[in-house]
Amino acid sequence: MNEIYENAITKTGWGLCNYFIIGLCSMCTMAEAGASLVVVILTPLLACDRAYGKQDVMTLNAVSSLGMAVGALIFGTLGDSNGRKLQIPTTMIVIFCASIGLSFSQSYILIGFCIFILGVGVSGNNAILRVYMIECLPAKRRGICLAFLDFMWIAGMILALAMSWWLVPSIIRMLGNEFRPSSWRVLAGISGAPSLIMACATSLLPSSPRYLVSRRRPVQALSVLQQIFAINHANHADNFPQCNLDGDVTVDEDPEGTASTLVTVKRHFSKTWKRIVLVCSPKFMKNTLLLLVIRALLFPGFIWMSLWTTHLTHVTSNRENTTLTLSEHCVTDTGDIVMSFLHNCHVANYSFFEYSIILSSGYALGECLLMLGVDAIGKKLSIITSSLTGGTSLIALIFLFPNAPVLSITFLASYSIMHTITTILLLENYPTSVRGTMTGLTGVLPHLVSFFIKFLMHIPCTTTLYIVSSLLIGAAIPALLIPDFTNAPMQE
Repeated sequence: MNEIYENAITKTGWGLCNYFIIGLCSMCTMAEAGASLVVVILTPLLACDRAYGKQDVMTLNAVSSLGMAVGALIFGTLGDSNGRKLQIPTTMIVIFCASIGLSFSQSYILIGFCIFILGVGVSGNNAILRVYMIECLPAKRRGICLAFLDFMWIAGMILALAMSWWLVPSIIRMLGNEFRPSSWRVLAGISGAPSLIMACATSLLPSSPRYLVSRRRPVQALSVLQQIFAINHANHADNFPQCNLDGDVTVDEDPEGTASTLVTVKRHFSKTWKRIVLVCSPKFMKNTLLLLVIRALLFPGFIWMSLWTTHLTHVTSNRENTTLTLSEHCVTDTGDIVMSFLHNCHVANYSFFEYSIILSSGYALGECLLMLGVDAIGKKLSIITSSLTGGTSLIALIFLFPNAPVLSITFLASYSIMHTITTILLLENYPTSVRGTMTGLTGVLPHLVSFFIKFLMHIPCTTTLYIVSSLLIGAAIPALLIPDFTNAPMQE
């Protein structure tokens, strides 16, 4: 199937339809990024408004990670069962409903539940968008387009940080007032509004033709390819070159007729279990274990890695330049990191917002470098270079922390390269029938690790520097053992 489909998607050319798909998916991922960040920004404001303690703040952020673990698995498996296109607007609607529900929540339990559901939607959208995108792209465009998608996610995060920086001071001034036109509730609602817009817009996306072929719907797949060809070439769909999409696929046809809800649910769980068994079969066992290890080692993700480096840089910039200062006075604590957005309940910490935005630009730098080189020099060399550069910059931070901003940006650029490359490797090394399930499955462990870390972490900064440096370099070793399909058809 891989050669057959690759030839067919290549015949559609490259043009307006491809740019439309990439642009719409990019807008979706920007909306998702803004919703992802809102929990981190809102929880310190919640603590002030509702008199919550630091432990409550840590719990709410941990609940978000738990929701992400659940969402990755749910929507990853649904993507394989019901198709990619349907799940994209579904996750966007979940994000919107959770954000609006959060803005109206009054009790701690209801706030926690909405944050959990928000995590479900955010993680599900992140997984399904990348599966959909890579299946709609020819081999020579996969690397650069997936890197561009992560670049737009980072752009959405930076825009959300900037908007929060602008709104938080007015929110603080309104604390305690009976009438509050500007509050954390308004911020929660604003963060969810783009998701509703994008949920409507994504109805214009075509179905994944590769998924249709895998489900033995060659006629529908051919129709989608003809539409892409017609838009790209401003030509009639009937002029699409002939191709035979009948291939050897591994998934049974969709059952005909209707079934009760209970039967449908049972069938879904049965097929999901079969897909999990397949990715754990001898053919895929090696790659599955390697990718589970890699994703677990890179568990903090973009937002929390950025907050951690911001915390380090912010602390060191306000201390004298002695190594003892860093080891004795800087402690990595998730509650303290989140509360760093405020000096207190009356004053916002403007410098923390500023450092967050500046350092997050390191992610954008890394994705730009990856877009320039991923298809030219290959993934293996990119992995080696980024892991060694990122690990070295963290170790250097212990001894050269007056240069903390430069070293932190270097590290975040390296981390973003590693994170994106491992995502591409994951998507390329599994057949269409299990690609969503595997993406969701590998998303569970890192979010569960993050869930427990947010409760337990209270470690000196120097120790965390050694730990994170080891995690980045350690993730590179198994990544080098995974087959590289750069400019080649994906696994089928």
